[in-house]
Amino acid sequence: MNICVHTSPGRRGETKPRVFFVGGRRLIVAAILDSWIEDPHRYFEVTGDDGRGFLLRYDSARDAWELAGVFAPGGATITTALFQPKRWWSALRGA
Repeated sequence: MNICVHTSPGRRGETKPRVFFVGGRRLIVAAILDSWIEDPHRYFEVTGDDGRGFLLRYDSARDAWELAGVFAPGGATITTALFQPKRWWSALRGA
């Protein structure tokens, strides 16, 4: 599934996902758990501000982002310490 991803430069000049949109919902990347390259794709395992885990894939040949996987909160690859950023975000939304 193609998705819209907003990126920012990392320390070594590579782009990293910061915000992405899934089903009309805006999700902030709370943490990047892992990243790797399998030419021509670059993969990012991230935790969204809603606590779910996502696998984002960037296809450099097409210059397009795809949603490659979704993990439920409390899944084996997600730790609860990464959910803390949701608190300040909830306060901004008035929740």
